[in-house]
Amino acid sequence: MEFEYTDPQTELERLVGGFYYINAFGRIEPGDDVKFQKLLTGASPPSVTCIYINSIGGDVESAINIGRAIRAWRLSTEIGTYVLHHEDVSAPIIRRNLLPGNCMSAATLLYLGGRLRHFHDGAQFGVHQFSYKNPSPEHVGQSQILSAKIAGYVADMGVSPDFLEISSSTPSNDLKLIDKDTLSRLGVTTGGITDVRWTVQARSGVLYVRGERDSMFGHHKVMLVYAKGSGFLFHAVIEAQGRQTELTEFPLVELVLDHEATVWDISQRALRVVNGDDVNIIVKLDDTEARMIASSSSFGVRVRASGEAPVFLGISPMDTDGGKEQLETFYSVLGGH
Repeated sequence: MEFEYTDPQTELERLVGGFYYINAFGRIEPGDDVKFQKLLTGASPPSVTCIYINSIGGDVESAINIGRAIRAWRLSTEIGTYVLHHEDVSAPIIRRNLLPGNCMSAATLLYLGGRLRHFHDGAQFGVHQFSYKNPSPEHVGQSQILSAKIAGYVADMGVSPDFLEISSSTPSNDLKLIDKDTLSRLGVTTGGITDVRWTVQARSGVLYVRGERDSMFGHHKVMLVYAKGSGFLFHAVIEAQGRQTELTEFPLVELVLDHEATVWDISQRALRVVNGDDVNIIVKLDDTEARMIASSSSFGVRVRASGEAPVFLGISPMDTDGGKEQLETFYSVLGGH
């Protein structure tokens, strides 16, 4: 497989952000995962980078390793080839076209690595069984190990196990194309935003319920925290995407609940800390505030230059439907302690 990295071509493109992409095309060969990792290490692409895939498949283990590298770097995936038009070199933004492509067999595993996974008309996504062609006892054993590795990877990428059922029901000498609606139902495609994933975590005397979500604006987390000796806290982790200065220096910080029906100005008591590519916002809560967050339909945080500013940075309210029981139980057990 070949990898071609392209970054912004003009000053305006750099100022706006985005315009980073990698074309990944051709058959996936053993060792391509090492080649891809070297590209990432050398180029250090930002999380807004998208991988455009056009491949009929190849080596499964390399595909899984590439997919895990894509997820570790928080990159997105798309099917096709992104073409830059060099005749537009004088334009402030250079024209680009997306050519439809194929994502088949092992290449589908590479695609699953994207934190966001896009699918446009004209793309083709095809699956079948993964197995060794030689049916010797040794290869049967290796196939079982490989099947377990694929199943673990698919689960880690947040994709329905039904995806594997469709794959395993299609003989290795055949190919089943999966339509756009089915890909969405299986969680293979995400579009520009993922569902919120809620979990309960514990670490070093701190308990918290965490909601996290990926979108075109980055990987974000909101947490209702209980810390021994401090009580309840709100904690947000915002992938800054190069806007650390604005997120730490804009004067207005607001905690937003119930799809903006409730807004608290927390500017004077919010602690803002830069940690690499992320900005952390932490504020101590009283018992009533913690209860309101735990019972809210959504919550997030926004940072603005002023109360009149129409644009904000931060995290739009995350829907709590998937974490309602965790949040309410968390508060009911710890509230008043």
